[in-house]
Amino acid sequence: MKKLVKKMFRDLSDHKIQFLSIFIMAFIGVFAYTGISGEVVGITDVSTHYYEDTNLADGWIYGEDFDKNTLKDIQEMEEVQNAHREMVVDTVANYSSDPDITLHVLEGKQDISKFHLFKGKDFNPNDEEGIWIDKRFSDNRNLDIGDKISLKYNGTTISKTIRGIMYSPEYVYYMQEGSMLPDFSQVGFAYISSEGANFDLKYNRITIDSYEELDNKEFSEEVNDVLGQYSYAQFVPREDNVGVSTLQDEIDQHHMFTGIFPIIFVLVALLTLLTTMSRLISSQRTQIGTLKAMGFDNKSIIYHYLSYGFVLSMAGSILGLIIGPMTIPYLFYPSMSAMYSLPHWGPAWDVSFFVVAALMVIFSVAVTYISIKSINDENPADAVRPKAPKIVTSGFIERTRLWNRLGFNARWNYRDAKRNKVRAIMSIFGVFACALLIMSAFGMYDSMNDVKDWQYNQIYKYESKLYLDENITDSQLSAILDDTNGEEMMEQGIEVKYKGKKQTALMTVYNESELFNPTDIDRNYIDIDPNGVAISDRLAEVMGLHIGDKVRWHIVGNPQWIDSEITQTYATPFGQGIIMSPKVYEKYGDDDYNYSTNVILTDKKIDKNYTGVTSISTSEDISSGWNEMTEAMDLMVYVLITFAIVLAVVVLYNLGLLSFTEIQRELATLKVLGFDSKSLRRLLLTQNLWFSTIGFILAIPASYVMMELMMGSTGADYYFPIHIYPANLLISLIMTFGLSILVNLMFSRKIKRVNMVESLKSNE
Repeated sequence: MKKLVKKMFRDLSDHKIQFLSIFIMAFIGVFAYTGISGEVVGITDVSTHYYEDTNLADGWIYGEDFDKNTLKDIQEMEEVQNAHREMVVDTVANYSSDPDITLHVLEGKQDISKFHLFKGKDFNPNDEEGIWIDKRFSDNRNLDIGDKISLKYNGTTISKTIRGIMYSPEYVYYMQEGSMLPDFSQVGFAYISSEGANFDLKYNRITIDSYEELDNKEFSEEVNDVLGQYSYAQFVPREDNVGVSTLQDEIDQHHMFTGIFPIIFVLVALLTLLTTMSRLISSQRTQIGTLKAMGFDNKSIIYHYLSYGFVLSMAGSILGLIIGPMTIPYLFYPSMSAMYSLPHWGPAWDVSFFVVAALMVIFSVAVTYISIKSINDENPADAVRPKAPKIVTSGFIERTRLWNRLGFNARWNYRDAKRNKVRAIMSIFGVFACALLIMSAFGMYDSMNDVKDWQYNQIYKYESKLYLDENITDSQLSAILDDTNGEEMMEQGIEVKYKGKKQTALMTVYNESELFNPTDIDRNYIDIDPNGVAISDRLAEVMGLHIGDKVRWHIVGNPQWIDSEITQTYATPFGQGIIMSPKVYEKYGDDDYNYSTNVILTDKKIDKNYTGVTSISTSEDISSGWNEMTEAMDLMVYVLITFAIVLAVVVLYNLGLLSFTEIQRELATLKVLGFDSKSLRRLLLTQNLWFSTIGFILAIPASYVMMELMMGSTGADYYFPIHIYPANLLISLIMTFGLSILVNLMFSRKIKRVNMVESLKSNE
């Protein structure tokens, strides 16, 4: 066995490039999977434990004024383990910029949706002077324990002392109205005890802790029976909480990457191993025959060659298993933490990491066994002799007139590829994988830019968007409209229901506008029917709605459901929902459905404060927020391109080296016949370009399929068109073919050094 071990190290040294490629591909395959998955598993693990430790509510019942009898009725429901009521109101902190603070007034001890205390004292239901404040807001406002803070609510000033700084599981994701990215100096939340409320308490929310997972539809109907249709507005299950659902959509999108790209690297690694081991064993036929003649049994020889695949794949897999989760996740955390609020960030290991690493080793050993099995079955006398050249029969193409018109270059490359099908397939697949990753990366980049241009340059053409206070007076509204030359609009969050499906959406009510221009799916401008209701294509797809169907909807916070017939569809990348005119909106009757302007669009850049305006969003704010929001996606693009380049270089160089080793005899023969080095380089380059062209063409439709899978995981509120523009397609082509040609040129010097005598006598 010592002799076989020495032989293994000698072979590793003699064929270090090929074996290094196996190690690198095994490493990248496991590294890519564990690295991207480490981020996903880490966030999932942190958020899951966060929800469990704080006992995040299983749902929330919203209404206007829940008394103790109402709470008791809910607590006595069969599915409910515990329930608390609280008052949740919007307040404004006493700062010059009027930041928005969502205030929770808690009744009694907090057992459901408990906040995660970062600093200070635990919540005290009897503390009349204390307040517990959001950590992100406190950091941006330099607040600390013992500081005073004043909030304004409905004409009342609430002054409290900060007792604690905390995170809340209900606010994993939150931002101020009209923003693309959270500005934590302008938005936050806080908790006080009902004992410290200096205003009339009207509990408008009940938090639910259930015994087991709720059937949301069934439970909502039961609540409706218990409370009566007009006693509450809606039931929101945990998965529909904005923070929970938005973070989960982000996790699902990242998870999609872990399910697609690592598979490509694993397949390439195995094919690289198969090709390398097949060529190595084929070149060592004589040595294997000699080992058999010396008395080594088949089992010893098989174990010897299996050790190649085992050692290399094991080393690469272990290194990838360790380094992956320790590096890649930290690339995403800065952009993720800018969007989401979790107590801490960090990667995590999952049993699937070890499974993937183990499968990489198992498959590598299996591929190696396939390579050695055929020659191992031969007797020593046959194994000592060189393997007989493959007999290639004339195929269909070679019997056509086209064959006679082809030159020597094309004929030779066609027959060489036909004789070495595995190498040809592997070359095509390597280029295919490289082009697939590059085109998908550029395609995602194109799609994100498309969405930004579509939403904020084509649909919306405003320079500033003003969000109005719900108590704004007619005179204040008129003054703002005159000063800004603005256009009125009404936007409301709604809940849509159709055939048992529920979805939150956005309702837009407006008359004709020059600053808001709806489009169809092809980005052509359309006129909204002034007498009908239009629904966005994405929402219609999610709900299964078509023109002519009747959909039920109600404004969030209003218990009255409205039935509307869909008369038209429109398309938008963000803010899926419905559009109607004020005339259609007001025909639904009662005071709750009177048109009321709450948004003003203007083509002016507004940089001053108006009485009655709660916040202002400008085009600059949107552009800056968009760039930060898409930072994680841009980073993913860079990671994919980097992996694609490494993949292409390793695979193509390895295959080029194997190909050169295989055809040295043919190259020597051609040299003897008078072909110079330049002609031989052209010969090899032609085959390389053939394989690159086939792989690139196959990658084009595959990249669309891949992007559909990835962009489709962004959630029901988004629609991303899939595009690869000619410019980026050209860049992808240049990168793919450039790498292929570069690798080919690396073998130019080897052609000059081909020893004709040794090569021609190699099979004797």
